Amino acid sequence: MATRYKKPRSINTVSVGLLVLLGIAVYLAIYTWPVYTLSSRAKGVLLDAIPMLYRANLRPTDVALAMINDLKKSVPKALRKEGVRDPNLELVFARSKEEVSIEAHFVATAFFPVINKTVEFHLSPRAVTDTARIEW
Repeated sequence: MATRYKKPRSINTVSVGLLVLLGIAVYLAIYTWPVYTLSSRAKGVLLDAIPMLYRANLRPTDVALAMINDLKKSVPKALRKEGVRDPNLELVFARSKEEVSIEAHFVATAFFPVINKTVEFHLSPRAVTDTARIEW
């Protein structure tokens, strides 16, 4: 004798639970999207400044310091233009014989209206390039 099982209903607790989880995921994605795009735009600004830092790394120290000072003025302006509002914005310029990099440290906030909560995200986008010379 074969066992007969009841056919499950199309709407049950599992399908409702999956819909609730999907709704929460969409809610989080919608309200954290601006933070993600801000980080992406900030990394784009840093990537735009990397060639100048690379060139500064090839120059003598006094010229390199002048070029880096120019970058220290222009990069924060470009980041502010892209939407970084943190007054404690920090830029870290690193250069060596192996690589040059620029890293920005700032805080971005996301507001979640249903739970009426603001969350801070500490972002650190970084742009790096290798400084090894290619010998042809």
